[in-house]
Amino acid sequence: MKPSAHNQKPLQNQRDIRTHDDRGMNKKGIWITWEIQRRNQGLSSSLQWPLYEIVYKDSRFLRYIKSLFKTTEIILKEKPEIVVAQNPSIVLSLFVLLLKPFSRYQCVIDAHNAGLLPCEGKSRMLGFLARLIQKYSDATIVTNQELANTVSKNKGTPFVLPDRLPAVPEIKPQRMPTAEFNFAYICTYSEDEPYEELIEAARRLEHDFCLYFTGNFKGKVDREKVPPNVKLTGFLSDEDYWRLISSVDVIIVLTRRDNCLVCGAYEGVSVTKPMILSRTQAIMRYFDKGCVYATPDADNLQKAMCQAFERSESLKRDVVELKTGLEKDWVLQLEKFKNFLALL
Repeated sequence: MKPSAHNQKPLQNQRDIRTHDDRGMNKKGIWITWEIQRRNQGLSSSLQWPLYEIVYKDSRFLRYIKSLFKTTEIILKEKPEIVVAQNPSIVLSLFVLLLKPFSRYQCVIDAHNAGLLPCEGKSRMLGFLARLIQKYSDATIVTNQELANTVSKNKGTPFVLPDRLPAVPEIKPQRMPTAEFNFAYICTYSEDEPYEELIEAARRLEHDFCLYFTGNFKGKVDREKVPPNVKLTGFLSDEDYWRLISSVDVIIVLTRRDNCLVCGAYEGVSVTKPMILSRTQAIMRYFDKGCVYATPDADNLQKAMCQAFERSESLKRDVVELKTGLEKDWVLQLEKFKNFLALL
């Protein structure tokens, strides 16, 4: 799973430890993460377990030391029966696993793609640690069956639970003044995202289209070198982000990863906008309506944008149907997950 790309501005204070506390279920559990990410908020609140978001703005060494101490403090204070930790961070996941025999809880890891395959598989040491975490955790939560197969191959116990569709704040969409037809590209400018290819595709467009690129583009894209129909928004507040994706005609979310369900696609479904997504089995199986699928090259992306424009009305109807189906399926899967946790 890949986080949504609008990524609000980093918090300016030295430390931000936020707690969302909605206790429930028979077993006492807590959810710990070292970043602020919408998936953690959606899943922990659905389980009615407190979520601890531990975020320090220091050097990497100090950040790790402070985060480890705070994680220990929370676990000792809460005395949970189950601890869910997000991976990444691989440091957090390994630490929660190592602390398990002393505090006698069950360790569940919510593994994103980068948690199962750190550094895109380029680091042998991190890959070894990732497999170790999967093997010795009581369970590993993943977003799709392909990732579950990976966990099983590494002798772990997987459970498939996609993201909960996020709640959309009450924000009035605005009329986009830039072009006849507008796209929002949700981007983090990561290695797996074909943002350069999309810029080239936009350069070739002859229609009155405009593409808004979200996320921090500094050091990645030169604003002076993009075509006039590409607008780089930089970091957006939550309110401005939701307003943008609620106002455009089509949302674009792309990844080169084969088994990745990108968070931006869940957000696109929540605002019932047609989408252009990567042509991968995992994505096409889950987001199977209201979408145009594309490979990460300029020619195919250009064709996908034109196709989304031509089919926009039918895609709008389809994505409404998709949202209804995903909401129903997710409620059923959550109940299965609660039963799974009760048997740990």
